[in-house]
Amino acid sequence: MNAQNGMPPQPNPYQQYPPQFPPQMQRPPQQPPQKKKKKPASFWVVIITAIIALIAVVVICLLAFQSCEGGPLYDSNAASGQLEGKTPEEIQAELDRQVEEGMFNISIASGVEFADGTSEGELRIENVPGNHYDMQVTITDDSTGEVYYQTNLIRPDQHIQKDKLLKDLDPGTYECTAVFTAFDPETNEEVGQAAAKMSITVVG
Repeated sequence: MNAQNGMPPQPNPYQQYPPQFPPQMQRPPQQPPQKKKKKPASFWVVIITAIIALIAVVVICLLAFQSCEGGPLYDSNAASGQLEGKTPEEIQAELDRQVEEGMFNISIASGVEFADGTSEGELRIENVPGNHYDMQVTITDDSTGEVYYQTNLIRPDQHIQKDKLLKDLDPGTYECTAVFTAFDPETNEEVGQAAAKMSITVVG
C-alpha cells in the first residue's frame, strides 16, 4: 500500500521487458557448383557426319527432281554464242533468222575426224539462237546402234565446238546418225526430234 494515501501499489505501465526475436531460419547447406561436362569428340563427329549426309541427300533429291521432270541436266561443256569460225555476216544472218514455234533447226558437222579414240574432235554442235527449245544430241552407229556420243541439254545460242567420244574407237570410219531431241525449257518435256547423217573417222 501506498503509505501516503493508503492505496495498494499499481503496476508500472512502463515496465521494460527483454526483447524477443524470432528464431533464425536455417538455410539449406549450399552445394558447390557443378562443372559442365564437355562433349566427347565422338559426339561432334556424329553431328558433323549427320549434317554432311543431310546436305548430300538434299543435293541428290534436287538432281533427281530435275531429272524426273522429263529431261537431262544442262551440259557443262556448252559454250555461249555461235560456233567459232563463222563470218560476221553468217552470225548476223543466224540472229535474224526467225524459227516458227514448234519448229527447230539443227547444226552439226557432217564428218568429224579424231586423231585417235581418246582425242577431241570438232563436232560443231550448235543450238542456233532462233530455236525455242533446249537440245540434246545423241550420235549412234548406224550398223550397231551403239551410242558413241551424247550431250546433256544445250540452250539456244550455245554450242559445243569440240569434245571426246564416249568410247575409245579403233581406227576407221563409222557411219552414224546424230539425233537432236528438243525439250521445252519451261516444262523440260520432250517436244520432238530431228536427225542428220554424219560420219566419224578415227585416224589412229
